[in-house]
Amino acid sequence: MMDMINKQEVLTQVATNLIEDSIKGAWEKVKKIFKDLDAREAIRYQTAYESYLQNTSHKNSKIKTIIYRRAPKDLYSFYECIGVLFNGKTYSTEKITNLFELGNKIIVTGTGGVGKSILFKHLFLNTIVETGYIPVLIELRSFNILELKDISLYQSIYKNLCDNGFELSEDYFEYSMKEGGYIIFLDGYDEVNRDKLDKITSEIKSLAEKYNNNKFYLSSRPSEDFIGWNDFCEVETLALNKQQALSLIKKIDFDEKAKEIFYKELDNHLYDDYKSFASNPLLLNIMLLTFQKHASIPERLNDFYEEAFVTLFNVHDATKDSYVRDIRSGLGCEDFKHVFAYLCFKSYFNGEFEFTEGRLRYYLQQAKDKLSRIKFSIEDFQEDLTMSVCMLVKEGLVYRFSHRSFQEYFAAWYTCKLTDDIQAKLLSNWIKESDSIFSDSYFQMLFDLQSEKVNKIVLCPILSEVKKLYLEKGFSLELLNELFEGLQVGKRTVNNSVSYNVSLTISNQYLCYGLMLNNRLNEYPYEKSTQETEKEIYEKIERYMIEKEGEKEGEKVRKLRRFSMSFEDVLKIVSEQELLECLKWFEKQILYAMHILEECEDGNISRKKKVSSILEEL
Repeated sequence: MMDMINKQEVLTQVATNLIEDSIKGAWEKVKKIFKDLDAREAIRYQTAYESYLQNTSHKNSKIKTIIYRRAPKDLYSFYECIGVLFNGKTYSTEKITNLFELGNKIIVTGTGGVGKSILFKHLFLNTIVETGYIPVLIELRSFNILELKDISLYQSIYKNLCDNGFELSEDYFEYSMKEGGYIIFLDGYDEVNRDKLDKITSEIKSLAEKYNNNKFYLSSRPSEDFIGWNDFCEVETLALNKQQALSLIKKIDFDEKAKEIFYKELDNHLYDDYKSFASNPLLLNIMLLTFQKHASIPERLNDFYEEAFVTLFNVHDATKDSYVRDIRSGLGCEDFKHVFAYLCFKSYFNGEFEFTEGRLRYYLQQAKDKLSRIKFSIEDFQEDLTMSVCMLVKEGLVYRFSHRSFQEYFAAWYTCKLTDDIQAKLLSNWIKESDSIFSDSYFQMLFDLQSEKVNKIVLCPILSEVKKLYLEKGFSLELLNELFEGLQVGKRTVNNSVSYNVSLTISNQYLCYGLMLNNRLNEYPYEKSTQETEKEIYEKIERYMIEKEGEKEGEKVRKLRRFSMSFEDVLKIVSEQELLECLKWFEKQILYAMHILEECEDGNISRKKKVSSILEEL
């Protein structure tokens, strides 16, 4: 074990030395993007740029995790490089230059806990070592506290440079942006509050278009919204394979005896038995914690989070000979969980993922009033959340969840405590209003906790409306017009491989999102696209648009590679029969929804039956 620790220290030191050495020579790589610098300015800017890199690399090279809650740990002492997938091809992220062939604008998507933020910190540091670009890392959630009128991504990048020591004149900053001297990392698009999202989206798109010689990397959970980001290439983060998972455990600074046993079990069977947990860096860390406590791993995701919470509530401080940390609020685990779940529930549905102290205390006061039987001090509970149970992390004046998956799980847990009527009203309206249903894990977690109830009180009312429309109108243009605005067709070429996509643009969010949720939660068996009909539709629309715009604009049309049209316009190009044939996949989803609806109706137990006959069916 000592040899292994020494190797980790050597690796960390090598990474640190590489960054330090690169900082010293960084100015020589970037000074070419600044015009007409005289000798005095060059010396001043060299010092300023090296100071900027020192400050930002220090911030980004040390982080806290669910294992390292007390003090930040050197990233490269435990970091395991994850790959990304694009069009069936895997790209290593060990060096940022591996991603350059994908273009200047990249969206990195992945589920919660996969390590997108740590990946961006690594890519930031690697930019210093491998390239002649100026790296800038912006955490998009920082815009949540600003008024809409004060949000400017351009000014935020400039302020980030100046605040960290690189005080460029505005003229030089503008010039260097036009020259394309930057790699701009925009982390956590999915953490932007809903009321700020349109503004942030507009800022990102307009900045990336105006200064398109720079490289823009955006991280987020997966979202349907990105379909319309035509200039951006979307790549998917890959899960840890078994070797990477074992390597990560080996690197973690943890109780050596517990880690050794867990490592062997992970190698023997745990990775294969619990791949959905063990392939996710966050959940793998929690697996280690729960295994140390219980010597076993729950099979279901909701049981996993439940046990993880209990583990963190009762966590032992390994440095103090099994000393159990005090819970200052004096609450038992179940009462503490109930209060925390209320905080998660209210903040989740308000679209808040971080809080000022005043906002946090407001929620805790609401919990205190609502759950009046549970007696606690707000100050003590607040301290427990950050210091004892570690569900929240305090950064400066802001509190945020140690990971949003905890917020989503406990929001779902609290939802289960509500009456059926309230759940039905809340969730049907949430489907109508929310844009984050498919990027969040909330509905999946709620379904895992109470699948029959979600089907019965949330999905079935929607599926019944869809069934009524289908029986009335059949699979027709009339039906499509009830649900959608029109059609979107797209073409993508990567490594000489061309793919086509035909999708529908939603107008009736309630019914369409309900169908999509049904597909996801009840595991609709998607079929692989044949591509022939999609290609034919795309090519007909492209030819029509070129003819419409004229020969001069024809090349611009070809470069668009994505077109959105109303059904009325589409029918000027293809027949109704061709259109419906291309969209047969959607009719299959409707038929599947009707199948689920019938299953739910058949499963209902009549209230008129006697207890004995009901028991026979149960």
